[in-house]
Amino acid sequence: RPGGAYVVVVDYPEDVSRSAVVINTGNETALGFSTGLAVGDALHAKYVDSLCESLDLPLSGEWRQWTHYFRLHDRFPTLGLRRGAPPRDLTAEDGFDLTIGTFGAEQDPFSEGPAVARIALYEVIDADQLAQPLATLPEGVPHRRVFWREEMADGTIEGAEEGNRGLVNVIDWYRNKADLMRFLGFNTYSKDLLEFGACQHWDSALHGGNAWVHHDGRMKGLWAEIVGVMSAAGFEILPYYEYAGSRGDDSLGYQRRAKPLTRDDAYTHIGWIENANADVTDPETLVDFVKMLDCTVFAFQDEAKFAGVWLRPRSQLPVGFGDTTRARFAAEANDGTAVTREQLQADAALYDRYLRWWEGKRQEFLVGVRDALAARGLSDAFVLWTGEPGEPGVSMEGWEPRLITDRPDLWTPLLTAPPHKPQGRDYVINTPTEVAEQGLYLAGLTATGKNWGDWEVHHARPADDPQNYQATPGVMMSHAFNRLYTVSDPRTMDLFRSPAGLTLVRHNALNEHMMNDAADAELLDYFVCDFELAGPYCMLAEAVAVANGDPTNLGYLRGINYGRGFPQYVRDFNANFLALPALPSERLAGAADDTEVIVRQIATADHGTWLAVVNTSLHPAASVRVTLPAGGAVTEAVSGEPVAVTDGTVSLDLRPAQLLTLRIATQ
Repeated sequence: RPGGAYVVVVDYPEDVSRSAVVINTGNETALGFSTGLAVGDALHAKYVDSLCESLDLPLSGEWRQWTHYFRLHDRFPTLGLRRGAPPRDLTAEDGFDLTIGTFGAEQDPFSEGPAVARIALYEVIDADQLAQPLATLPEGVPHRRVFWREEMADGTIEGAEEGNRGLVNVIDWYRNKADLMRFLGFNTYSKDLLEFGACQHWDSALHGGNAWVHHDGRMKGLWAEIVGVMSAAGFEILPYYEYAGSRGDDSLGYQRRAKPLTRDDAYTHIGWIENANADVTDPETLVDFVKMLDCTVFAFQDEAKFAGVWLRPRSQLPVGFGDTTRARFAAEANDGTAVTREQLQADAALYDRYLRWWEGKRQEFLVGVRDALAARGLSDAFVLWTGEPGEPGVSMEGWEPRLITDRPDLWTPLLTAPPHKPQGRDYVINTPTEVAEQGLYLAGLTATGKNWGDWEVHHARPADDPQNYQATPGVMMSHAFNRLYTVSDPRTMDLFRSPAGLTLVRHNALNEHMMNDAADAELLDYFVCDFELAGPYCMLAEAVAVANGDPTNLGYLRGINYGRGFPQYVRDFNANFLALPALPSERLAGAADDTEVIVRQIATADHGTWLAVVNTSLHPAASVRVTLPAGGAVTEAVSGEPVAVTDGTVSLDLRPAQLLTLRIATQ
């Protein structure tokens, strides 16, 4: 039934290490999962480093279920996915394909591949009953946010002809997303309004139309409809911009006012990001971006609640060294003395001072965006900056291939074999603990893009400087995460915390074109897929992040239509995460009698105390005793159910990677 809610279930054995990809053409989703030591994401991906991690996840020896909730489309592609708008030939009468596969053995050496006992499809009779209940915080207490953004999913609705679209009514694509958000317990909607600088589904007529920003006349009204759908569903909105300057017939971006230091043509070899850029030191750049806010935020601010705006420049707001940029530096930071590009190349101290000036100008730009929001009445809105342009996230320093694992004894001999020596280089193997103790990820988070050849990647992707925002209200840089090692060092999260909070954004490796045959021909048409660890471990990184750093916002960057294969754990985590106020917390040393169970406290004067209790272990924690920091009745914050207190302690049973939020009432 087109538009109906369904659940597809795959029974698989949790007996050995396995990784599997499940492609559901019923709503054009590709999801991967891994068990045991399997890495899931391709170890030797075609285009990028997947930044793989292998954890020795416990295997139950029992049958487990992969479960996917979705809304059925009107039309489906055959077998694989489609990029863009080729015909979708199948209808509900024909049925849809569910394809299960895996990458080549060299991509995941410990995986023994997928195994399946049963595939079942269930129709959901009343989808409203599956909405995840979320706790309501007291009035005036700030709340947390969970959101996602998809990169290459819109092809499902881009076709001008009905037979080329997955949905006859385009707005149903977004109604389905609202339904999935309710099911999974998300409270904030995010969508790209600029993709590599190109307009996505909004009308630029207010400031000149195509002369200013090229837009698709057929789809220009879609954003207005989306805002209505999400507002009616009760969600806040966080629009996402891959800003590169306006791109129109007579526009700022195509002027490419930011110029490289050592060359005149381009910063990188990636052609599609070099056709436009903007210079954050140029006052006209802020004016240009605020015009976009006029069209996409201010025009709708009476119709919906905007949490803020999210910028991710994708290497198109580079450090500029053009004549006018250097003249600004001379006037503002060099006592009026002009500098040449040659001087900046020859004088390391001058170059470093130039970069510090540029970072200050970037901060001025972001503060200017914040102030523009406040001037229009959005004083609580924040500005989020994601500097990392790549899909997999932030890498560590050096060009050596690297694997993070808690079993180096198993991986070290395997990775010395020729199939695992890319370009003859030896793997560096670290444990998550080593990464944290040595500050390896901390260094990566504040490094520039890795340069090669005579390009200027390090200027196209300048370093994040979160330390400069620790006293800046309303603006924050996102902290990239995905693997366990990315959240194992509390110092990284402390560094990125600002008065606006701490936002962790999960990057996914994409695995583009990795389902090809031996001749490198596509087996399933266009292929991308994001992976998650199986079972409760799918929320391991999020749970450990709360234990070590307590973010107030969690975002997800996905390469395709969002979905989850173990939704029960996602729902439970999100509900408990959102039951915590977005207020500073304190880690209570020794509060639990199990050292792997971490307790954080948020104490308030008028509303009692919240506790975030996290089992960071890969194993269950039974009958854990938690000593309470305050007296008063204790409840589970999500359900409101009372929790028995004995001699100032509570006893809890926690599954692996579980967050449980408790609330202690004011006495």
